[in-house]
Amino acid sequence: MPRWFWLLWTGLLALAQVPVGVNLPEGSALTLSAEEVVFDLAQGAYPPPSFPYAYAPTSPRGPLTLSVFSNLEGGWAVEVLAEPLIAEGGKLLSPSQLEVRVDGGPWMPLGPRTVLLTGSGPSGGYRRHLLEFRLVLTGQEAPGVYRGSLVFTLSRL
Repeated sequence: MPRWFWLLWTGLLALAQVPVGVNLPEGSALTLSAEEVVFDLAQGAYPPPSFPYAYAPTSPRGPLTLSVFSNLEGGWAVEVLAEPLIAEGGKLLSPSQLEVRVDGGPWMPLGPRTVLLTGSGPSGGYRRHLLEFRLVLTGQEAPGVYRGSLVFTLSRL
């Protein structure tokens, strides 16, 4: 009989042990389903029947999907930073004329910094939220092509 077979039968058993470690870094991610939101009022009914009047975007033609992932311990928030929309010659539209709602909730005017979502602890995978935008015009706006940006951040509270 081979020697290893005899050792097994006598109750001796050889063991090896290897330590295992995992380094799971803190992580968070935000993604949006569209790269821009466009309000082309030349394609719509402008001027409206009365002011103030809210226009939906011409692109995309529906809500944006905001996907949020976090494995942070403690509280976190998704914020959007909105600057004034600027046209040639320095004409401005206030960021508060852009409104947003999350998952069909109430409309909120965008300020310099607006909290869209808050959470606590890991998100348990990607959470998807629907964002809808609208542009509210008062009738006092100068004509022009206005441009600006919205910056979304996910940060620890």
